[in-house]
Amino acid sequence: MKASEIEELVQQITDRICQQLPKPTLSLAFSQEKKEIPAELYTQFPTVQWRTGEDQESAGMIVKQLTISQMSSIALLQENDLLTRRILSFLLQGKPILVLETLPAIPKETPLKYQVKKTIQEYRDKCQQFGLTFYRSPQDYADFWKSCQKKSVPKALPKRTFITEKQLKKMLEYRIPPIKNAQLTPLAQDYARTQKLLIKGEKACF
Repeated sequence: MKASEIEELVQQITDRICQQLPKPTLSLAFSQEKKEIPAELYTQFPTVQWRTGEDQESAGMIVKQLTISQMSSIALLQENDLLTRRILSFLLQGKPILVLETLPAIPKETPLKYQVKKTIQEYRDKCQQFGLTFYRSPQDYADFWKSCQKKSVPKALPKRTFITEKQLKKMLEYRIPPIKNAQLTPLAQDYARTQKLLIKGEKACF
């Protein structure tokens, strides 16, 4: 097998390996201590790195529960405790937030007046406009995950390309500019030196 054929084979193998590399793992913040994370979240997000709510580098936040007071504060963009301050900080960065439980359980035999229900719904609607998602079905997990990926994960991993001697000659012949993140194979490096090309590390500059 010729050296040029070996180089082309190396390039093909490299491309295939790059395609099979796993995507970077996202980190998510949980509003309470890690030991209180529901087991279901580990099932829904198996590759996530869990962090505390104070971590601002996470792609999104999952909140266990919000009270009426906390919802009203968020709706009015006001901080009334540590949790609302963290939530508003995430929202101002454009990061998604998923709320597992909105309110403490209210007994069915305790009917709420219409105006009270309307006010609570208005708080919910306002919070949703700001980027909060209130869990209703497993689809909310999927939507939240997609939102986190849009904020933090690149569309694709940077592809590492190797320029062979044959390809380098063609690039010089047709004055094709260097490929971003590309490196020269050993034979291509030798040819580049004979042509007195300017080399920075293993990258060619024409």
